Amino acid sequence: MSDISDVPAAPVGNQDLMDELLRAGVPEIKLALGEAIDRENSRPLPAKYARLLPETLLVVTLRADAGAALAPIAADLERELTDSCNRHGSLYDRAYKVQLQRTDDPDASLYTVSAHAGKDVGSEAPGSGAAAAPAGVSAPQEAPVWKSPSAPMPAPPPVRPAPASLPVSDPDATRLGAEPARAGWEPGRWLLVVEGEGGVHKEVFRLGDATVIVGRRTSDPVLQATIAISDAPHVSRRQLALAWEPRAGAAGFRVYNLGLNDIHLPATDIPGAHLGKEAVDLKGLPEKHTGWMAPGVPLRIGEHGPVLRIEDVPPDPDDEWVDPDATVFE
Repeated sequence: MSDISDVPAAPVGNQDLMDELLRAGVPEIKLALGEAIDRENSRPLPAKYARLLPETLLVVTLRADAGAALAPIAADLERELTDSCNRHGSLYDRAYKVQLQRTDDPDASLYTVSAHAGKDVGSEAPGSGAAAAPAGVSAPQEAPVWKSPSAPMPAPPPVRPAPASLPVSDPDATRLGAEPARAGWEPGRWLLVVEGEGGVHKEVFRLGDATVIVGRRTSDPVLQATIAISDAPHVSRRQLALAWEPRAGAAGFRVYNLGLNDIHLPATDIPGAHLGKEAVDLKGLPEKHTGWMAPGVPLRIGEHGPVLRIEDVPPDPDDEWVDPDATVFE
């Protein structure tokens, strides 16, 4: 999350604010997106996992006044940010898509960046500025043709109507309450593996933040999970939350069952809280809807749902620390 101190919060002319955002805001947003990509890829994946990673959707949620100012150029800005992220992501052989939203929360920062992963997770965005031309896909253009002054001028290309406003992100529906302790948390270190029949790996997701929400894919931005599992009819749109919480020096995650079906761990069953569209306040969730799991422990959603495991990504041997003061023999 980032603020831009020189962009005023008070209402100003949309054109003036657009100019200021293009000058100072968009470059900072690009930096924030680049940092999110670097965090996600801080440890390279083994090939068996890398091929199962879905495209990552990076959502930029703008303050209401910034969203109103940038709405007329939202489609072009989404494409520009997507192109920028894919150039940066090419360092890691990763693909990204950027989507713009707005928040009507008067206390919101100028913008926030959040990551969502899942198959085609960004393909449906009602009201998005990229509705006429999906983010990352440029509208086809004809090659310029020279015409003599006497020749009739061709008709100008049709102009896409600008959206009245960006889609809204509901702050109450996605509130996660107090953040858990982050001691020992390493972005990019942990994977969520989805297993099919016989323990076959179906999908793999990076845990880019200390707290994530897992569910099935939905086009409703209010219920959009951080990680969207494919082909999961027995999984709620917001099924569970995972929060980094080591215990007695051992790595692990606190599990919150937000959905309908029970969650089954080897030693316990966790009933669902049936939150639906209610606000997600992890701190206030009753204890009976929570549990704890260590890496490698299987978690099954419902009686016939998928099995999930959290696995540790081995560190990159090329990143081993070297003492700069150590004696070197040549």
